Amino acid sequence: MQWMKSIFIWVVLLGFMVLAFNLFESSRNQSAVRTPVNTLLELAQEGKLQEVKIKDNVITGITKEGQKVETGIPPGSDIVNKLIEKGVKVEVAVQEGSWLVPFLVSWLPILLFIGIWIYMMRQVSGGGNPTSRAFSFGKSRAKVYIDEKPKVTLENVAGMEEVKEEVKEIIEYLKDPVKFQRLGGRPPKGVLFYGEPGVGKTLLAKAIAGEAHVPFISVSGSDFVEMFVGVGAARVRDLFDTAKKHAPCIIFIDEIDAVGRSRGAINLGGGHDEREQTLNQLLVEMDGFDTSEGIIVIAATNRPDILDPALLRPGRFDRQVYIPRPDVRGRYEILKVHAKDKKLAPNVDLEIVARATPGFTGADLENVMNEAALLAARKGKEAIEMEDIEEAIDRITMGLERKGMVISPKEKEKIAYHEMGHAIMSLMVPGSDALHKVSIIPRGMALGVTQQLPIDDKHMYDKKDLYGKILTLMGGRAAEEVFYGEEGITTGAENDLQRATELAYRMVSMWGMSEKIGPIAVRRNVNPFLGGMTTSVDISEDLRREIDEEVKKILTKGYEETKRVILEHKEAISAVVKKLLEKETMSCEEVIEILRLHGVEVLNQCKKEDIKVEKKEKPLEQEVA
Repeated sequence: MQWMKSIFIWVVLLGFMVLAFNLFESSRNQSAVRTPVNTLLELAQEGKLQEVKIKDNVITGITKEGQKVETGIPPGSDIVNKLIEKGVKVEVAVQEGSWLVPFLVSWLPILLFIGIWIYMMRQVSGGGNPTSRAFSFGKSRAKVYIDEKPKVTLENVAGMEEVKEEVKEIIEYLKDPVKFQRLGGRPPKGVLFYGEPGVGKTLLAKAIAGEAHVPFISVSGSDFVEMFVGVGAARVRDLFDTAKKHAPCIIFIDEIDAVGRSRGAINLGGGHDEREQTLNQLLVEMDGFDTSEGIIVIAATNRPDILDPALLRPGRFDRQVYIPRPDVRGRYEILKVHAKDKKLAPNVDLEIVARATPGFTGADLENVMNEAALLAARKGKEAIEMEDIEEAIDRITMGLERKGMVISPKEKEKIAYHEMGHAIMSLMVPGSDALHKVSIIPRGMALGVTQQLPIDDKHMYDKKDLYGKILTLMGGRAAEEVFYGEEGITTGAENDLQRATELAYRMVSMWGMSEKIGPIAVRRNVNPFLGGMTTSVDISEDLRREIDEEVKKILTKGYEETKRVILEHKEAISAVVKKLLEKETMSCEEVIEILRLHGVEVLNQCKKEDIKVEKKEKPLEQEVA
């Protein structure tokens, strides 16, 4: 501890001070004149020696003139008796505590070495933390919450009502087990939360700790893994021993995939792998011969596909709960939670924000509100306004504005035509997402941005929707060719072409949307957090060639159709580009207004009136339900 270290330092300093004092005293005493024993006796015989003092076998005499003379006592000498016979006053000094200096001289180096060794051992063992000492590898690093609990409760969790009901059932069982046992039921031994990063798995576990009136034990999966074989298994045993002492209780293991990976996938050479032994011990503790009632294990992971099947079977993790990205209703509830401690201006409508953030997780929405608060504070505002939230969304989705980037007028004009190509297609393609705004201000890696906002969350897309997305992606390259010719096309369409090609391949080889190829899936692309990497099945070269030809046909057809639409409205697009070069950013309404002045009737409106929901008459909950 810190106080022990301070005491040790002060003891060392005190020892050095004593040594320094004695050295000073010895140097001060060196002022006496060293004389032979015979000379001292002659002075005593002549009556010139007044008195002597004997200290540590050293005789210090004082003459009648006040001069000091000093000599040593030879071994076996009777010089003291001779001085007394001559009538010299003899005084023997008794030095109290004289043992200190010899003790320090002989033992101080040893004590100093022992102190340094203890200090180094304590540093290696974790600075005095009992759970991390070098000789306590087998101790679990779990945090036990008994009296004090995290301040997060289920009221702070939004957007996952079904999951909250599952959690409430577990908490109710721990509080009143008789209610469920009277019908022969037993609680689930384990509940696994899985989903993409940021959806709220760990937050939900904190809420359980805040709601449960039983001990809550929290640990991470990586805390079990060490380089020494057997340490992880020992920590698992210690964890469950701690839980048995506090039963009924809840054990929460975050990122369980660090220790629960499939055994066949990580070790093919035997059973002496540290991770495998740790997993085996976890399996035994959860559902072995020696199990305890009243212990519920809750785990969270992003990768359920790599977990060992024995860990997922009933009796261990009885329930596996998928936590998806929140829908529009969930995003609205999450935004309300994160807006409680923030001062919002009257023009802020969280329902519009919820609709403007499709695909955002709870962590993303919290980041949006925090960024908006920082932006408003940077501008010296008293409250967060709607424009601050919109700017925060743009910063998160598209990156920071690079207004200081030097772009030539000719290049800036090409960027404007490129973005207007996207914008006109989003307005003219049936069923396309509504246009929100067009900007030629560089953001992140993009030189310009065309932003679309879906009115409603879509969970599946038909062939028409996907083909419309391809047309919108092709708009930028098609506009460059229409206004600058084939020699004037730029590298700005790289990402657009990649996304359009990937979408076309999925249509043909994954979703069976090609008449020529038919309903066949030769590629399987799964979310990397929920199912691994993209895989493919073995197919013949002829089928692969047909797939490539069909993809090329879709892309070529879409590109020609996009060029036709842009050629048809070439004059109107030029008028919008002229205005866009002046303002740099234009809203959907401003774009449509100029297009209508040139006789262009768009198919997709901005639909701002559909986004707005009257809170009093028709709340968002009822509308979505």
